[in-house]
Amino acid sequence: MTIDQGEYKSKVGLDDLYYAEVTQDDAAGYVADTPAYLAPIAELSAEPAVNTETQYADDGPYDTFSSEGETTLTMRVTGVPLAVAAFLTGNVFDASTGRVYDYGGTPPYVALGFKSLKSNGSYRYYWYLKGRFSVPTDEFATKTDTPDPKTTELIFTAVRSIYAFDLGDINAATKRVFGDEDTENFSGTTWFSQVQTPAVASPSSLALSSSTPADNATGILITANITLVFNNTLAANAENGCVLLDDATAVVASVKTISADRKTVTINPDASLTNSKEYFVAIGVTDIYGDTLDTQIDFTTVAL
Repeated sequence: MTIDQGEYKSKVGLDDLYYAEVTQDDAAGYVADTPAYLAPIAELSAEPAVNTETQYADDGPYDTFSSEGETTLTMRVTGVPLAVAAFLTGNVFDASTGRVYDYGGTPPYVALGFKSLKSNGSYRYYWYLKGRFSVPTDEFATKTDTPDPKTTELIFTAVRSIYAFDLGDINAATKRVFGDEDTENFSGTTWFSQVQTPAVASPSSLALSSSTPADNATGILITANITLVFNNTLAANAENGCVLLDDATAVVASVKTISADRKTVTINPDASLTNSKEYFVAIGVTDIYGDTLDTQIDFTTVAL
């Protein structure tokens, strides 16, 4: 095994704190949403619960046994947006009033990711696959002549997944995935594009799996919506790269929506299309892996 001296460097920084809701974790599989930025982070400590027992025999220590439980991550951040804080603690954020209603709800399971700068300029990356946040601790103090900024303390308890991942020689529930830029074959380029798990494989090239109407379709109703299905999860705001045009290449005013899994884009024209006319959908999108797709489909409305 090739060893890079950079792998021995100390950690000197901390950056990019992300979270993602875990929507499935059972014997059948593990699924997490697209990660979202949590907050600027100042400090983080991770303390695993480890139990060790020594067995004695023949008048001396004979064997040792060790087990690892949950890991408690204690973080200091500058602050957390109220909508995010409400979600992470299982409470309610009322967007119409900008208020949080703390009723002691149950926090959702989320994954937690971050990276740590090392003294040689490389990063070590982390994802804890499943855990829950506790209600944060806040500090307040009267203003004085000396600035005394108060950070917010977050406590995250990480546990192993229920799903047993394929780890090569064994299948096992997994608590975290981490890697180092100085390790051969590691890349952190898309680390925060999705929660990194042992099951993450090299993605397929971005493609349009299907469209309704299909390319070159005729007899399409003038009230029809256009639906585009992609094989990979699209990047944030990628739906804006799907544009409906008429036969003079003028943009047709439309409302665009994207599915929760960010694979299906729906284009709903503001008004009915024109009878017996050709239309085009220009597609220029990027997926969460950075792969791009530029293509188009065309269709003709029905003559009424």
